[in-house]
Amino acid sequence: MAFQLKANEPLSEGVTRNVRRQIEKALEYLRASPRQSQRQALPNEAIFEARKCFKKVRAALRLVREELGTELYREKNYCFRDAGRPLTQIRDAQILVEAAGKLRQELAQAIGPGAFAKIRQALAANQKETNRRVLEEEKALAAVERAAARELEKLGEWKLHSEGWSALEAGVGRVYRHCHHALVLTEENRSVENLHELRKQTKYLWHQLQLLELSLGDAEKQLIGETHRLATLLGEDHDLAVLRQTLAADPLAYGGHRVLKSAFGVMDRRREDLEQQALALARKIYQEPAKEFLARIGAGMSCVAVP
Repeated sequence: MAFQLKANEPLSEGVTRNVRRQIEKALEYLRASPRQSQRQALPNEAIFEARKCFKKVRAALRLVREELGTELYREKNYCFRDAGRPLTQIRDAQILVEAAGKLRQELAQAIGPGAFAKIRQALAANQKETNRRVLEEEKALAAVERAAARELEKLGEWKLHSEGWSALEAGVGRVYRHCHHALVLTEENRSVENLHELRKQTKYLWHQLQLLELSLGDAEKQLIGETHRLATLLGEDHDLAVLRQTLAADPLAYGGHRVLKSAFGVMDRRREDLEQQALALARKIYQEPAKEFLARIGAGMSCVAVP
């Protein structure tokens, strides 16, 4: 089922319907994952899918932030943020292995197959230990499941009183302005933190546009694919940045300084290419002032959320 508001659907019903479905999906994934996760070296894909569900819920929260009020918004946002953190630890540990794997050929050529194998083995050992700690020692999935189930029961607290674009404009505008600001900061300084912030805000905008897709014009619908593409480029860049930081934090465990110097050269060249692509696309997406962007997005909103 699409993460999407229906045409002529009251806004309160549409938002809570989509949020309910995301929480229910997360619970389905969480309840399916422990048995398989404990048997397999890699965590079940269900854990990552549950994390994505929480991301969509947080995007919906940002969409109707003004309607919910600051206090309730913050309570719910912090709840789903905290619920996703153990899942993020598992995801990050696996992503390090995958990020190295994507550069297998280049890294093996630069540092030798044996040195590359040592790096992969150490990353895999780190992943296994992270999974053991989070899934078995901390029993984090049970706590995440309880938090999600509790919020599902409390969905009645999501009371929206307005309809149409007037109830959504501020939420979309806030995220777009955050995206625009993050791009400005990234242009000034391509730090890992600034690039990651641009990615996070872009993903929120992507999910918001998914919710509004049925009321967007053809040109505006293209933004869904473009924001997804931008988030993907920035995500791959971030994965390599975290991989680099992980290796640099313990050089001896990953082959020593000489090996890592060559490995970092491969990673840095790939990151430069990803960042150039990402920033070119971001400039295109965020070139408009927020007022013009909102007027364009809001032009089709008359067919959504009208009782």
